[in-house]
Amino acid sequence: MSNQIWTVILAAGAGRRLASLTGGVPKQFWRGADGRSLLRQTVERFTPLAPSSRTVVIVDAGHMHHVAETDITGSLPVFVIQPEDRGTAAGVLLALTPVLQSVPNAIVAITPSDHGVMDDTRFRRGVLQAARQVVARDAIVLFGVQPAVAQRDYGWISLGSATSSRGFRSVESFVEKPSSAVAERLLDAGAVWNTMVMVARAAAIRSLYTRLLPNLAAVFAAAAQVPESKRAGFFAAEYPTLPKYDFSRDLLAHARNLSAYVLPESVGWSDLGTPERLIAWHQRREASRSAASAA
Repeated sequence: MSNQIWTVILAAGAGRRLASLTGGVPKQFWRGADGRSLLRQTVERFTPLAPSSRTVVIVDAGHMHHVAETDITGSLPVFVIQPEDRGTAAGVLLALTPVLQSVPNAIVAITPSDHGVMDDTRFRRGVLQAARQVVARDAIVLFGVQPAVAQRDYGWISLGSATSSRGFRSVESFVEKPSSAVAERLLDAGAVWNTMVMVARAAAIRSLYTRLLPNLAAVFAAAAQVPESKRAGFFAAEYPTLPKYDFSRDLLAHARNLSAYVLPESVGWSDLGTPERLIAWHQRREASRSAASAA
């Protein structure tokens, strides 16, 4: 199964929320106490499933000096350059372009580049389980995490019935950044945090665009007909004119055959979206490493 998986890493964000801690460096390129950037950690998390030749990283045109100084070791992944921010829907489809050109029916794991995971091995097992669900049911699988607290500034997934004997659940709805009262109700009802990691066929994601955002899909379909040597020029001209859509709100919220795969809280996932969470996560990871060394 692992030799069928591609990884698509979303690293085009500005990362301004942590500027006070990172010195203005976008979060995904910021190097923590162990000297590794969050982008490098994400690449290494998925490398056992998808080598660099099947790893795509989308970055913004303004990130090129960070890319030039990347700390990713070994063979570099395929870097896709986003001319400018035209919303997450355009960014995801642009990132998928090399996969769709090479192996349209490939299984892709799409992931943010700047989240923390304590237990990478457990996380990868989940990706393999999700890939099997994709093959068996042609599903789009979203990763949720059992919540530790009623976090207000996370996205949440409300779960429905089981969709297989392997612990997958149907997706009833999404809730973004709820109030304290709503977050408490979600926690009590068994909802989970939305990691924004998903596993699906590349072609199934493209079909979402064709059905729900046909004007955006048409631009990328036209790009596929342009000779590769001229494609960068095509996107440089067309990309700034694209309408802005949100991948979660305008696509996933209307998708069919969604499944959720729920990881335990012990996997140690965090979106590292505030200085406090980033510091706490690093402290937790170092404490875990120290305990493992002592054992």
